[in-house]
Amino acid sequence: MFRLLLTRRWLAWLAVAAVWATACLFLGRWQWHRFESRHAAQQLIRTNYDAPAVPLSSVVAPGAPLPRNTVWRQVRLSGQYDTGSRVLIRNRPNSGNYGYELVVPFVLTNGGRVLVDRGWLPNGPNANAPDKVPATPAGALTVVGWVRAGEPSLRKPVVPGQAASINLPELSAQVGGSAYNAYVLVRSERAATGAAIERATLLPPPDLGTSAWINFSYALQWWLGIVAGFGFVLARARREHLDATGRAKAPKERKVRIWDEEDA
Repeated sequence: MFRLLLTRRWLAWLAVAAVWATACLFLGRWQWHRFESRHAAQQLIRTNYDAPAVPLSSVVAPGAPLPRNTVWRQVRLSGQYDTGSRVLIRNRPNSGNYGYELVVPFVLTNGGRVLVDRGWLPNGPNANAPDKVPATPAGALTVVGWVRAGEPSLRKPVVPGQAASINLPELSAQVGGSAYNAYVLVRSERAATGAAIERATLLPPPDLGTSAWINFSYALQWWLGIVAGFGFVLARARREHLDATGRAKAPKERKVRIWDEEDA
């Protein structure tokens, strides 16, 4: 069989298998890197989501980019809302329905400003505004929430008091600026006076999905393709070798059944 594999025809088939194996190797590595990246992102969110809240200043500095390892980190804000400004973010999903998210600037005790997403509101009858927008609480508050990176601009026409995404530069232009390159998604709000606060619907935890493990399975499938490619060529070569040397197994004789003889 070894001599057979050294013939021109079978060397060509082995070359094809080698090219296939190389492609499978690189495609498997590509899927593996995607798995590692997505799995690491999922683990980071799991770690940060329920970690004890820390001051915003310990997570991101004013004007600095949000570190990648702090996404979904739970933070604590002290200060008060800017009751004269708010923006409604359009077409935001929640449990299969679309509505708005309510974003309000928050003035920290040190004078800095950060945008806060207070939660979700259902569409009104004609979907161009919510039925009701909760009043922005006045006075000193403590807000606990998750720090998030801003979103890309969708480049939609500007509607006063509304926006198509939580794009920080665009929102800052509407509400008078923000010192932070991040926003905070509310988990809880507590007034210093203990007064009740009218709230929007809190958004659910992020859906981590199973996409990382799909990439893991794809990587294994591509790498198994290496074995399958060479296995196919070697199996065909072995069959040809056995046929040429007369050592191929003869097919089993078909058993004759009584009713077959009667039919004959």
